[in-house]
Amino acid sequence: MQKYLTILASFATMLCIGSVYAWSVFVPELKTVYGFSTAQTQLVFGVLTAIFPTTMIFAGRVERRIGSRALTALAALFFGSGYLLAGFSGGLFGGVLLGIGVLAGIGTGFGYLAALTTPVKWFPEKKGLVTGIAAAGFGLAAVFVAALVESWLEAGKNVLWMFSVIGIGYGLLIFFFSLFMKAPPSPPAVVKVELLKLARDSRFLKLFFAILGGTFAGLLVIGNLKPIGLQYGLDNPTLALGIAVFSTANFIGRLFWGWVSDSMRTPLSIFLALSFQAAAVFLIGYVPLSPLLYCLLAGAIGFGFGANFVLFAKETAHLYGIGNLGIVYPYVFMGYACAGILGPLTGGLLFDALGGYSAAAFLAALTSLAGALIFIIEKPAPDRTLEQL
Repeated sequence: MQKYLTILASFATMLCIGSVYAWSVFVPELKTVYGFSTAQTQLVFGVLTAIFPTTMIFAGRVERRIGSRALTALAALFFGSGYLLAGFSGGLFGGVLLGIGVLAGIGTGFGYLAALTTPVKWFPEKKGLVTGIAAAGFGLAAVFVAALVESWLEAGKNVLWMFSVIGIGYGLLIFFFSLFMKAPPSPPAVVKVELLKLARDSRFLKLFFAILGGTFAGLLVIGNLKPIGLQYGLDNPTLALGIAVFSTANFIGRLFWGWVSDSMRTPLSIFLALSFQAAAVFLIGYVPLSPLLYCLLAGAIGFGFGANFVLFAKETAHLYGIGNLGIVYPYVFMGYACAGILGPLTGGLLFDALGGYSAAAFLAALTSLAGALIFIIEKPAPDRTLEQL
C-alpha cells in the first residue's frame, strides 16, 4: 500500500508546485495594479525557472541525509512562505521577486526532486510509467491554477490576496502529502559524484545536450505561443484555448511517453518524441494558422514537449542506477535551466529583428531534431558505474 500512496503523494505534490507554468495569468494584474513592467514580471518567472533546477542539485544531497519525507516538508515550507511573502509585499517588486522567484523556486526544486525520484525506487521495473505519472502532475498544474485565478479575478480578488491563499493552501497541501512520501525500506545504494568526471562522461553529455535541445524548442513556443497566434489575427478565446490545449497535451504526453518507453528502448522513445516535437514546431512557424490548426499544433507541441520530463529521467536512472537518479539527474536537468533562459528570449529577439516567428520556429525545430538524432547516431557509450568515471 505504501508504494501506491507514494505515487499519489508525488503526483499531488507536482500538481501544487507545477503552478509555475501558470505565471502569465498574474502578469496583467501586476502590471495594471502595481505598475510592474513586462521585464519585471518576466524576471520573477526567469529567476524561479533558473533557481528551481539549480536547487535540485543540492536537494539530492539533502535528501540522502534527511529522507524524501522531510525534503518534501521543506518544499512545503519554502513554497508556502514564498507566496505568503509575495502576498504581504505590498506590491513591491523586491518582495515578489524574493518570495516567488527565490523562495518558491527553492521549494519547487525540493519538491520536484522528491516527487520524481521517490516513487521510481518502489517500481524499478516500471520506471517510465511511474516517472510519467509523477511528472504529469507538474504538466497539468497550470490548467487548474489558471482556471482558479480567472474565477478569482471575476470575483474582484486582488492578486496579492491570491498569492497569500496559494501560499497557505498549497503549502499545507504539500506538507500533508509529505507524510506519505517514503522511500522503500532498502533503497538502492548511492555513490559520491565527482562533477568534473561526470562532465567528461559521454553518456551525461548526451543527456544534457539532448534535453537542452528538446526543452529549448518547447519553451520557445511556450513563451511566444500567444504572439504567434496574434500574427494570424486569432481572437483571445482561441488563444486561451490553444494554451489550455498545450497544457493538457503536455500532461497526456508525459503519461504516454513514460508508458511507451517501458515497451521499447528509451533512446528510441526520445528520438520519436523529439522528432515529433520538431515537426510540430516547424509547422507552427510556417503554416498559415486557422483557429483549429493553431490548437492542433499547440497540442502536438505540448504532447512532444512532455516527453522531455519523463524520458531523460528514466534514461538517467537506467545509465547510472536508480539510487543515483537524485544525484545525477539534477545536473542533466540543468540543460532545462539553460533552455528556460535561452528559449523564450531567442524567440522574442528573432521576432523583434525579423518581424515574425518563422526563423525562431526553424531554429527551435532544428534544436529539437538535433536532440533526437544524438540518440540514434552516436555509438552507445561503455556501460560504466559512477565509481568508474
